[in-house]
Amino acid sequence: MRIVLRGWVFAVILAWVMAGLAAGQNPAKFLTNDDVMAMVKAGQSADAILNAFQNHGTDFDVSPEALLKLKKSGVPQKVIDGMTAAVKQQQDAAAAMLSTAQARNAAEEAEEKAEADKVEAARAAQAAALSSLATARPGEPSVAMLEGTEKQALVVSHTQIVPINSSLLQGSPSQMSSLDLLATDGALTAALTSMGQMMDKANTMMPGSGKTSMTLTSNPLVAPAMMAASLFSKYRAASTQMIDVWAIPGLKSGAVAQESRPTLLVQFDGFLGVNVGEYEPILVKLPLSPSSFRLVGAAMAKGSDMQSSTADWSMYASFLERKMAVQLTKVATGRYLLQPSDGLLPGEYGIVLRPVNKEKKFSGSNVSQNLGEGLVFNCVWSFEVP
Repeated sequence: MRIVLRGWVFAVILAWVMAGLAAGQNPAKFLTNDDVMAMVKAGQSADAILNAFQNHGTDFDVSPEALLKLKKSGVPQKVIDGMTAAVKQQQDAAAAMLSTAQARNAAEEAEEKAEADKVEAARAAQAAALSSLATARPGEPSVAMLEGTEKQALVVSHTQIVPINSSLLQGSPSQMSSLDLLATDGALTAALTSMGQMMDKANTMMPGSGKTSMTLTSNPLVAPAMMAASLFSKYRAASTQMIDVWAIPGLKSGAVAQESRPTLLVQFDGFLGVNVGEYEPILVKLPLSPSSFRLVGAAMAKGSDMQSSTADWSMYASFLERKMAVQLTKVATGRYLLQPSDGLLPGEYGIVLRPVNKEKKFSGSNVSQNLGEGLVFNCVWSFEVP
C-alpha cells in the first residue's frame, strides 16, 4: 500500500505544494495577472501592489506572452519583476519540499529493503545450517556438478512434507495442475510459514548451554520429516482429502552453476536396503514460495496414506513436479551422468531420485519419516542458475 501511495504522491505533490504556497494568508483569493492590471488601472502605486502580494496568495502567469500583455497594459517593470520573483519563490519552495519528500521516501525504502534482506539472510543461514547437517557421508548418495576440470559437490537437502486440507486451497484440487500456481496459494504459504517458525524454534540455542537444539543434531536424516509430521494430525483430523507438498527451506541454493547446461554426476548406489535399480535421477525446477521455501512437488492423498506402514501408496503415479528434459547416461547401477537438453533459464533447480515405474508403491510412514525408499524419494540436491 505504501508503494502505491508513493506513486500517487509524486504524481500530484508539485501541484499540491504550489497550490498550498499560493494560498498564503488568504486562501480564499489568489491574485492573478488580471488583478494586477486592474490595480494599475485603478491608480494604485507599485509599492501598494507589491504589498498586496505579501497579504494574498498569488497565481501569476509569467510566460512570455503574459509578460508582454502586462507591459502593454502599463504595469510597471518593478511590479512585473515582483510577479516573476513570487513565481520563482513558489517553485523553489515546491522543489525543496519535493526533495525532502523524496529523501524521506528513499530512506523508508532503504529501511524496508534492509529489513527484508535481514529476514532472507536469516532464512538462508537457517537453510545452510540444515543442509550442512545433512551433508553426504562416505557411502551415501552424492551429486557433483562437473565444470571443466572442477567438481562442485552439491549438498543434499531433505524435504519438509506439508499436508494441506484441500478445502482451504484457493482453487479446487482438480485445478491444481501447476506447481507454480500452488507455490503462490495462500493456504500453502501459511502452512509453510508455520513450518519455518517450527524450524526457527528447533534451530535456537538451548539457554545457557552453548549447544544447538538436539531436535536437529540427534538424527539429521530423520529430524526434518519428524518436524513436519507434527502438522499431520492438525490437518488430517479436519479432512480425509489432502494435498501433500514436498518443499525445502530457503530461496537460494549454496551451489551456483557457471553455465546453463551443467553436467552432473549422480551416485546413489550407497542406499542400503533399497533396490537402486528401480530409480533414476531427474532434474526438476523448484518454484519459489513467498514463505521462503522452494517447492519440489505435490501429491493428492487420503488422510490415511501418510500414516500407513504398508507399501500400498502409488503416490508418484500422479505426482506434480516441474520435470526438465535431460540427456541421461547410465554409467552403472545407481550411477548416472545428467545434462539438461537445453539451456536452463535463471532459477532454482534440483536433482531428485524417482522410480522408473510411476506406479511403484510406497509406505506412507516411511515417506513421512525419511526411512528406506521414503528417504530416497525425499532427497534433493539443489543448485542455482543465475
